[in-house]
Amino acid sequence: MRRVPKVLAGMLNRFRQGLFWVSSLAMLFFIAAPLAQAENEDMLEVKVSGGQEIHVRRYAAAGDTLALWIGASFGYHERHEQVSRALAARGVEVWQADFIESLFMPRGSDSMRQLKADYVTDLIASAHARSGKQIVLLARGYDAIGALRGVRVWQSRKPGKPYLIGAVLFSPELYSGVPALGMQPRYVDVTYATNIPVMIYQGEKRGNRWNLPALLSHLQQGGAQVYFQVEQGVNDLFYHKDDSPATLAGLQYLPAQLIGIFKLLAKTPTPRQAAPLLTHTDTIKTRLDYELRPFMADLKPIPIDLYDIDGKHIVRNDYRGKVTVINFWATWCPPCVQEIPSLNRLRAKMQGYAFELISVNYAETPEHVRQFMQEIKVDFPVLMDVTGADSAKWNVIAYPSTFVIGPDGKIHYGVNAAIEWDEDPIVNTLQKLLQP
Repeated sequence: MRRVPKVLAGMLNRFRQGLFWVSSLAMLFFIAAPLAQAENEDMLEVKVSGGQEIHVRRYAAAGDTLALWIGASFGYHERHEQVSRALAARGVEVWQADFIESLFMPRGSDSMRQLKADYVTDLIASAHARSGKQIVLLARGYDAIGALRGVRVWQSRKPGKPYLIGAVLFSPELYSGVPALGMQPRYVDVTYATNIPVMIYQGEKRGNRWNLPALLSHLQQGGAQVYFQVEQGVNDLFYHKDDSPATLAGLQYLPAQLIGIFKLLAKTPTPRQAAPLLTHTDTIKTRLDYELRPFMADLKPIPIDLYDIDGKHIVRNDYRGKVTVINFWATWCPPCVQEIPSLNRLRAKMQGYAFELISVNYAETPEHVRQFMQEIKVDFPVLMDVTGADSAKWNVIAYPSTFVIGPDGKIHYGVNAAIEWDEDPIVNTLQKLLQP
């Protein structure tokens, strides 16, 4: 585990080494500890501002710490329950608050951006008032936005004692919106105004992994003391389709790790005065493109030097003289898989033209992708970006993302979502690029 230094020099070199190792005794304790019994679980209705009621699933325990899950923009699943029960068995009470379901909001990141911070603050206060315990927040992905905004309002209320000890964030997504293709993301206002202790578990295989150094820098602007761990071989501990051995092992060890993390956060001072809010940071909001659009970023095509699925070395230093479509994707991404047939058909329609279609798989193993391709037909070359570093050079945030390079070697079009690539308007657009 690493703590963000005051000076970020050498951050990228140390980034790969941000690992927190659990002792052998802690691992054995996790394996031996029984899960909490069903009778320790119940449902609560907690009133927040405006008389709204928030549904909370409580995993009761007798210890002095209460872990409050904030979310969930995409719902709670079996893995949340597994970890919550294991924590309760170790004396940490857990509350799972489902703001989205309680407030009849649509599942997704936009709902968490729009969630009133007072609701989170009221729940924090209620959890402490009912239990008398110190509170630590847990949040995943875009749920981190609601969690940190709630903390800032809690600070503004000047609580009588610092019973909130910090937050644990799993691959946090603090973007104000999905950036236009090729552009760097903008972050929500509270990213720069957080000063509580924070622990970040970052999935190595997750799309936002290479934005972690920037996120750490932004959080530090507000004065946050940040600890982090890069989960090697993991996309998302709580993504039910990520069943890699590293992820399953990480889930097994996580409760024992969290016990130690909670103690660490409790020893790190939590300011009760909120950091200044920079209002200009949350003004640009973008969305996914669902049609081919002119490319607006300043990004120039990046040379490709990768191996394909069969181990063949592929190098592209010069894109001039043809239309090149480069598609960034992953097997865990449903829209990516959905558009593969249309890409196959596009390649067939462009036969006879100066055209090349290649794809870059994000941070998966050749063995996994080969197994995937036994079920899904892929008629174009698949290059393996095993670490995800090459995708990061193209500023890819959303998957799929596709760039269209013209015969002049410049990026002309792109899309950061799945589309039907063989539709006549798109084919005509690509063919017109080849006209003098």
